[in-house]
Amino acid sequence: MKISVVGCGYLGAVHAATLASMGHTVVGIDVDAQKVAHLNKGFAPFHEPGLDELLRDGFATKRLTFSTDFADAAGAQTHFLCVGTPQSKTSDTADLSYVIAATKSLLPHLASGAAVVGKSTVPVGTVDMLRGILARRPDVLLGWNPEFLRQGTAVKDSLVPDRLVYGVPGGKDSAAGTLSRLRSTPSTNL
Repeated sequence: MKISVVGCGYLGAVHAATLASMGHTVVGIDVDAQKVAHLNKGFAPFHEPGLDELLRDGFATKRLTFSTDFADAAGAQTHFLCVGTPQSKTSDTADLSYVIAATKSLLPHLASGAAVVGKSTVPVGTVDMLRGILARRPDVLLGWNPEFLRQGTAVKDSLVPDRLVYGVPGGKDSAAGTLSRLRSTPSTNL
């Protein structure tokens, strides 16, 4: 399956590399050209055991690429939002500007029937707000699949999670089915 991962920080880079190791074709999208250049050399811009090896394996098999161009996400069936949600500089709320910008940037590149799946930590009500952004595309599914990564074991946590949580709209079994199919490929890269 072709997948895009938007946001290639700690969560996104790990998620992209592990999905590629499961046999999916993955493009990681990030607005930080320096980060993308570093990842494209096969090295994470942070320390996480096992990640550099997964990055290099992904490039060797041609299942993993990183880009700054959202157009490279075109044709993906699933798009994961893994962008940062830092605390707002002016209040105690989360700054959702990166999630909003990522969703808007993906909008012109979404294939019919594609799924946009959030992984970023967001407050209650964020999905309703994003549903408003995607309202022009009723054929696109929106769901949430929070990640439970721990520093130092993030690769293993992503490859062999101890739990999977899906937040999908009622009656939309295809979103949960899509997420389950992503996990149906066992990984040998532990």
